[in-house]
Amino acid sequence: EHTDLQEYLGSYVADSSGRLAFREGALVTAVREGHWVVLDELNLAPSDVLEALNRLLDDNRELFVPELNEVVKPHPAFMLFATQNPPGAYAGRKALSRAFRSRFLELHIEDIPDGELAEILERRCALPASYAKRLVTAMRELQRRRQATNVFAGKHGFITPRDLFKWAERGAVGYQALAEDGALILGERLRSAEERQVVADVLARVMNAKVDLEAVFAREGDAPVRQLEAALQQHNQPAPATTPHSIGASTNNVQ
Repeated sequence: EHTDLQEYLGSYVADSSGRLAFREGALVTAVREGHWVVLDELNLAPSDVLEALNRLLDDNRELFVPELNEVVKPHPAFMLFATQNPPGAYAGRKALSRAFRSRFLELHIEDIPDGELAEILERRCALPASYAKRLVTAMRELQRRRQATNVFAGKHGFITPRDLFKWAERGAVGYQALAEDGALILGERLRSAEERQVVADVLARVMNAKVDLEAVFAREGDAPVRQLEAALQQHNQPAPATTPHSIGASTNNVQ
């Protein structure tokens, strides 16, 4: 989405002597030398990028570099892979044309089964099996409730395996800490008291813990202040009187 065509093809930049020289983009290098390229979230790409790829993938199999007025033929070993989430179910994704999609061999990947997802969390994040199962259970319950409560609109309510990895990697010890970490990970998406209550209820039920979202957010928000005070104590400096407007300025002076 934030990668323009120049990053793929290249552009003129100043060299060590200060002269303008053309620096080849990653895609051009890969095409020339036969590397494999993976493009993530292809249906977020700008239209000019898709047009360039279309020419590379059609029967002509060539990549035009306008700055050099050169046509690059792909190395026999060159391969292009792309991933995307379906349009409609995920915000901002465009529907690619049937003609463009026909350039690819498509594989449709379904949701990871709960048991496999829990095992991945357990092995990847060194998480106890019981923790991993509860994280997956919490995700499924939030997904189930999203339509009735409009929590986290979108497929899976935007509560994805990626969120679970962030959650698991916080290294909580105990279900209370696990529930509070979940509140912090998901809390950035909360927009109303109703949404906060839904998340708190699910975390409390699944983790068998009491979740006070306001207290969790307040404690996490005070963490920079506590770090500042600890750093000042190490340097035998008095802790400053902090306010919401002075915290950022004070931390800049700590070495």
